[in-house]
Amino acid sequence: MRYSGASIGAQFASVAAGAPAPLIATALLADYDSSTPIALYVIAAALLTVVAVAAAQETRHRDLADVEPSADAGRRAADTSAAGTRVV
Repeated sequence: MRYSGASIGAQFASVAAGAPAPLIATALLADYDSSTPIALYVIAAALLTVVAVAAAQETRHRDLADVEPSADAGRRAADTSAAGTRVV
């Protein structure tokens, strides 16, 4: 489950940040006629990534059996178990 969440996050991030990047780079090059603003844009994106990684909590040594499910997850499991399906 951990890898699924990480994968979904990575895929959404690549679309959200990667798709407009060439358009932003082209606009910066057209406005400033220099590659320096593009480099600054890439540096800003890298710094944002570093901040996000630093803010994330490490879960490597955490036992999933000790994790308390959220109230919403329990409610969804009860709703779907009555219908005969299983929430993974």
